[in-house]
Amino acid sequence: MTPVITVIAIGNPYRRDDGVGAAVLAALGRQLGPEPRVRLAELDGEPVRMMQAWEGSSTVWIVDATSSDRPSGSVHEVDARRLGDGESSWGAVGGGHALGLREAIEFAAALDRLPAEIRVIGIEGETFDHGDGLTPAVADAVPVAADRLLASIRTSLATTA
Repeated sequence: MTPVITVIAIGNPYRRDDGVGAAVLAALGRQLGPEPRVRLAELDGEPVRMMQAWEGSSTVWIVDATSSDRPSGSVHEVDARRLGDGESSWGAVGGGHALGLREAIEFAAALDRLPAEIRVIGIEGETFDHGDGLTPAVADAVPVAADRLLASIRTSLATTA
């Protein structure tokens, strides 16, 4: 069975808050448990790998750290198709992954392989220095983001059942 939903965490856990995507993915996996209709993937943001990970899914969620003027630990969401349209409230995806995500979306659209829905959950980071471990505000945002994703996944699965 091809998963209906794919959740992709982008980031580098050895760049402090840039590892928040992996932390959210782990929390989501614990809450969700085994679910064959959902694929969880941790990636580095390379466009072709992202496209391969979401292949066949109708709904895709990307989770990553962001850097804007919002307070550390803020959780925000955007339609991934809007990352390149100058939406100033989004800010930069941590570690420069927004460029890879935009490229993946443009490439997938050109190949007619874009999922019906593709959204990004961003958690505002505080530091992206070398090292491991999330800052306290970002660590506090992990269950918030995981709960939001879980609710969306359950709603999507209920409508596709």
